[in-house]
Amino acid sequence: MYTLFIDTHYLDVNIVLFKDNKLLSKEEEKEVRNTSVVTMPLIDKILKDNNIMPSDLNKIAVCIGPGSFTGTRIGVTIAKTLAYTLNIDIVKLSSLDLVAINTNDNVYVSTKENNGFFIGKKENNKIVEISYLKEIDYEEFKSNNSVVEDYEMDFDKLISYINTLDKENVFDVNPLYVKSIEALKW
Repeated sequence: MYTLFIDTHYLDVNIVLFKDNKLLSKEEEKEVRNTSVVTMPLIDKILKDNNIMPSDLNKIAVCIGPGSFTGTRIGVTIAKTLAYTLNIDIVKLSSLDLVAINTNDNVYVSTKENNGFFIGKKENNKIVEISYLKEIDYEEFKSNNSVVEDYEMDFDKLISYINTLDKENVFDVNPLYVKSIEALKW
């Protein structure tokens, strides 16, 4: 069984391929400025390097954000298109879940965004109370709360978490936006 994980929520594009719940291969492009140009070629490369066809995939897992508005939309759109056209399962997880899989309950987790941080509290193995704080407000929040912000991807924990997620209707997988869109503030 092959599972493809797509993460385009911030500056890096991460494409990970699992076979039978074990890491098979990963591709990463750092500091990406044009997610739409990089993501599909990385997916194509990881599939070709492992001699598998898209039709061999059994599941797509996608990070739905919060994070980069455009990056998240691109990753989610690619994941939905693959899942729909290949008629395979799709699951979604947040960028905060990527940090939380390495922590215990009752802590705050955060991910960086250009001008601030997205924060969520992990309770009962779920992320609740998702919010956005500007950098200055985040520093104050961090001084008063236990916050986990850095993580090294543990691929065994990632695939274990992915396997706990319920299959989604492909049409219900959408980016997770926490901040309001700047253009709508006018």
